[in-house]
Amino acid sequence: MKKILLCAASLFVANQVSAAPHLQGYYQAKELVGYTVNKIQQNKAEYFMLDYALTKPAQPQAQFVAYNDALGYFQAKNSGVNGDQFKRIVQKVNPEGLRDQYVCRTDASGVKLAYIAKRDEGCSSNYDTKPMAISQKDKKVTFFRRWDFDPTQSHFDIQSYDINEAANTETLTLDYVLKFEGRWIGNSVRVIKSQTVLKDSSTQPTYDVANYQYSGPRSGIITGGESLLYSDAPYFITDNAEDTAADNSANHVAKTVFNTFGVMDGNYRGRNVNTDRPVYWVNRDYVSQYTLENSTKAYFVSDPQNFVIDTSMTGPFDSWVWVDETVWDPEKGTDQASGGDWVSHAFNNTYNITGESPTFCMIEDIAKGRPVTGYFTEDGKGSWVPSMNNCKAVDPGFVPRIYTHFTNGNGEKVAVSSLRQSAQDIIHVRTQHPQGEKELLTLDDVKAMKSSPRYLKIKTDLSQRLGWAKPYDILK
Repeated sequence: MKKILLCAASLFVANQVSAAPHLQGYYQAKELVGYTVNKIQQNKAEYFMLDYALTKPAQPQAQFVAYNDALGYFQAKNSGVNGDQFKRIVQKVNPEGLRDQYVCRTDASGVKLAYIAKRDEGCSSNYDTKPMAISQKDKKVTFFRRWDFDPTQSHFDIQSYDINEAANTETLTLDYVLKFEGRWIGNSVRVIKSQTVLKDSSTQPTYDVANYQYSGPRSGIITGGESLLYSDAPYFITDNAEDTAADNSANHVAKTVFNTFGVMDGNYRGRNVNTDRPVYWVNRDYVSQYTLENSTKAYFVSDPQNFVIDTSMTGPFDSWVWVDETVWDPEKGTDQASGGDWVSHAFNNTYNITGESPTFCMIEDIAKGRPVTGYFTEDGKGSWVPSMNNCKAVDPGFVPRIYTHFTNGNGEKVAVSSLRQSAQDIIHVRTQHPQGEKELLTLDDVKAMKSSPRYLKIKTDLSQRLGWAKPYDILK
């Protein structure tokens, strides 16, 4: 299996602590693969001094490490990055790394540990107060970062990669934890990369992606809850959606279902559910293969489904799917609507514009090079979603707002002109697969999901760190 390599073409500096946290389901899983790999690559540059220190013998006092020695070690392992590129990377993420330093190198229960220290400092396994540390146990390397944003609250960023040659897997994890109102909360991402042999004898990489988030109970006006994103099986991607793994160890992405099982502790106002109590909010994404105008294959969620019910799993529930148009059907509980919700959901999640969520008509404006126009009340608190069949039909009381850019989930401004081809692609593919074709989520589906061995195992694995006395521990 091809291991992660550091190269200039794919290395970028990740400033946010997690990948586009507002993306949903399959779209979040898709981004997490690239984000996690790039974050580990960034760490190889950011922690190059400590990575080199792991090759040194343990000492009771801090030892001197020359910058040139550490740089030479890094370049020998990562020939794709030249000296100037490397300096630019380190200057942005860790300027202190561009000079000679003293480093503590110690062993603790079979784990190698290194952290930046002061001259003559005594070394121990107490790295908790240090801004950076690194550990290694067998093939697993873990990166530790402490952020003291204010004197009373520390945030901890822990990332690791682990190569299991016997199982032919590479596991990457990202954990971000902090203490809030006396309890640990945070986010845990895991990407397991492996490979499978298809029935046509070709070998393809596979991915098993999961993301657990826990924010605790509601606190005042701050919504609480937890969620777990996972797929029903590891998956691979090829242009032929009918490809199958010879040993059934993975599914084609177009045959993979992505689930998000969550608890939302906040106010919920829906069609049938209207409550201030915690609710289960479940998403189920069915993925399909689409063909863009240039004949490139692309994958979007054909049926983005949702289900909401009280956590007692009794009483009324809301179950729906994002589609462009619906007809009034009292038996199915649908209203007549034509807001272009499928296009909006696919576009905003694919291109990470979930904060401002352009409507179908705004996306059509982008595609056709027109002024991108949204409609809002005078106070800006209310918005109007025009029918996709008549974008000019706007009720009285709403005023136009012209957009020249959007702000994506990473806080970056994106010019609407740069999204023109993307908007054209989404509108081009919207009718290639039926929308809302799958049976909607039922209470029985939700109960089965919550009790499934795969869900329970992944949740146990990813939530366990928050139960530790020190969730930021890198010596386990």
